Amino acid sequence: MSKQFLSRGCPACGASAALAVKDVASEPTAEATAYSELIPVWNGFFKDKVFFSYQRCGQCGLLYAPLFFTPEQLEELYAQMPPNMDLVPIEALRKTQRGYFQSLKELSSLQGDYIEIGPDIGLFTENCVREGQFGKYWLFEPNRDIIPALTETMQGKQHEIIHDMFGFSQVPDKAAGAAVMVHVLDHLLDPVATLRELREKLMPGARLAIVTHDESSLLRRVFGKRWPAFCLQHPEIYNPRSMKRLLDTAGYDVVQLRKTVNHFPVQFLLRHLLWALGLKIKSVPSFGGITVGLKLGNMITIATPKAN
Repeated sequence: MSKQFLSRGCPACGASAALAVKDVASEPTAEATAYSELIPVWNGFFKDKVFFSYQRCGQCGLLYAPLFFTPEQLEELYAQMPPNMDLVPIEALRKTQRGYFQSLKELSSLQGDYIEIGPDIGLFTENCVREGQFGKYWLFEPNRDIIPALTETMQGKQHEIIHDMFGFSQVPDKAAGAAVMVHVLDHLLDPVATLRELREKLMPGARLAIVTHDESSLLRRVFGKRWPAFCLQHPEIYNPRSMKRLLDTAGYDVVQLRKTVNHFPVQFLLRHLLWALGLKIKSVPSFGGITVGLKLGNMITIATPKAN
């Protein structure tokens, strides 16, 4: 079965997969499953736990899947994927994104142009529109269905929505004072190339904000292979050390790296916990819709281009 998938070395440092050490695998593994059988598994964390086996690079320590979907398979899979986090109320998502924005605001002048990769309906972007002084917004969003909502978020600000997720050639060099990637980097097959191309669009002293899962988190250790971030959507997963090494390779200095607070309804968290433990409970109490903020295994990294 594995011949139908992409075989690769470490996407961060280029080391051979032969140097990697096995870390975590599902049963069955995705690489031993036919592609057609993986399509219905792709669309959510709460389905049967099947993912590509993760190995740890023997050179840089990145946790990655040496066998993964091909670019053509990924294009097909993302084309039929439902909206992200549609089980979480919009206000809970808005609180979480607000926290991400505060981390950027503390370290950025919020000036120059603005780049965001994967803004969806603009829950992070709306904070920049409201409080930033950006010139033009360059929004890289492949989902055409959310154009009306994203356009409304912009409130008439100068912007361009680009459906090529990484069509950075349209952005002038050294124009952007800030760039944002919320749960995008850990979906990329070639993160170094993407970060290097993006760096050319950032002005000196600009800030790049990256939100990812943290595979060294307590939540990962508690859940083991049932950790929700171990899924078909993630070809690699970072921790603070591997993130810093990746950014250094791509030409960035890390300014700040810290855990994030995510807001979820108690009902969602309980269902998430039960399903992660293998208990297929269909209905749990609503608890009055109460939402709580917890540090649940994510991190935000603020970086800046290295000085030439």
